Amino acid sequence: MAMDYPKDSPPLSPLADNYCFVCGRDNPRGLKIKVKYFPDELAAETRLALPREYQGWANVIHGGILSTLLDEMMAHAVWRFAGPGVTLSMEVRFHHPLKPDETIRVKGVLAPGNSRRRSAEARIIRESDNQKIATAKSRFLLVELARETG
Repeated sequence: MAMDYPKDSPPLSPLADNYCFVCGRDNPRGLKIKVKYFPDELAAETRLALPREYQGWANVIHGGILSTLLDEMMAHAVWRFAGPGVTLSMEVRFHHPLKPDETIRVKGVLAPGNSRRRSAEARIIRESDNQKIATAKSRFLLVELARETG
């Protein structure tokens, strides 16, 4: 069962200010993605189409943008199901090119565990033909966040 990210939810951490390039609702140049969570899978997922402004080579979405989306979905899975964490490392594999305006699903999944170092995986799938576009594996470090007091 999926859970939608509530529109009026507070930022995920005291460090977040809704200006994240990928998920921040207040960033005028950001992607403003919406995230669904799947607690039974320890997963976070988004669906979007990237316009031509995000291409690298002619008619191909830039690999750095795809990598950013993979990292973001893994980070959402980590934060939602394990707690605050930062990316330690990420390995990305590109399988097929993605053209502008093709709808994709990006899903990040947290590996089960209970240590401060957590693993996650993500994938980008083109919806029209279920083609695998890119995959990633990542390591995260869970961190303690100090709360600001007024």
